[in-house]
Amino acid sequence: MIFVNKQVNEDDFVSLLQSTKEKIEHDYSKSIPKNMNGNSFESVVYDQMVLSSANTDFSGHIEQTGAHGFPDIVARKLYGVEVKMTIGDKWVSTGNSVLESTRIQGVETIYMFFGKFGKDFGVKYRKYQECLYEVGVTHSPRYKIDMDLDLGKSIFDKLGVDYNDFRKETNPIKRLKAYYRSLLKEGQELWWIDSVSEQQSVSPIIQSLARLDANVRDKFINECFVLFPEIFGNSRVKFERAAAYLITNYNSVSASLRDNFTAGGKAFILVKSKKVVVPQMIFRFYHSAKEIEKTLYEIPLEKLSYYWGIKVSKRDNLLHKWFELLEYYCKEIDITGVFIAGTKNN
Repeated sequence: MIFVNKQVNEDDFVSLLQSTKEKIEHDYSKSIPKNMNGNSFESVVYDQMVLSSANTDFSGHIEQTGAHGFPDIVARKLYGVEVKMTIGDKWVSTGNSVLESTRIQGVETIYMFFGKFGKDFGVKYRKYQECLYEVGVTHSPRYKIDMDLDLGKSIFDKLGVDYNDFRKETNPIKRLKAYYRSLLKEGQELWWIDSVSEQQSVSPIIQSLARLDANVRDKFINECFVLFPEIFGNSRVKFERAAAYLITNYNSVSASLRDNFTAGGKAFILVKSKKVVVPQMIFRFYHSAKEIEKTLYEIPLEKLSYYWGIKVSKRDNLLHKWFELLEYYCKEIDITGVFIAGTKNN
């Protein structure tokens, strides 16, 4: 069937939703099917919208978009309905992907149509963007829904951006990450997918750092030397950020992360033709200096800026900036001299 894209007043569409709501509440106010789920409720909403559209401009112009379409139901190619339900007693649920990669073209206005099938049955609808209060992560960043959310409290209000502007951004994930990173406390990190693509494959399996391939372990440790200069300091929590990074970037954990840097006691290194006794972490830093330097120049500047907490816009003074950070935390040993010696002697 070919639908004519006729301009229809939004108030008429809201009237259609209100009529649909009333029909569903009437039908299920006394008895709710035990096997009701998201798919069956979507079909109920669609069927009742079709019935309610009789003798209106929407008659014959309502369609379901299929299992992967967004939103679930479209009216005259102009208005959309995203259907959600819960078997709980709160008006909350997990919503759709932030990226909206399957959004139907031409649909500019979407409403959430929500069924609550808990102890007290009810139906609510409201504009899609008005009930999205946060973002969570499953296999990709997804909105969180609260049908009772106060106006002005949506995730878009928090971001300071209009929903329609946000969804059309080339990289909306970047804005979200910046916002949530601004809320992090010391030792916290985002459990987040760095790629803007939903096609990125992320393993659901968490494994021990000790079980990772040796080359992968070395890569992680070299990145820690670059990204977390505080590990050379004396704080009791100096490995917290590195531990969070291990989880979010390597799907791995370690009950004794510190031992991967410090185990083994004192050791000798050669600095300016002299043997120097150093802690094991300095020894490892010295012997991995060439690989660490390579890692430094491979890490994106944006990533360095975030973890270092300073603006890094050029690579020509990268080594100098890093040395400054190392020297700030490592006050007992000439860490710059150790690194330079390591690149020459290994």
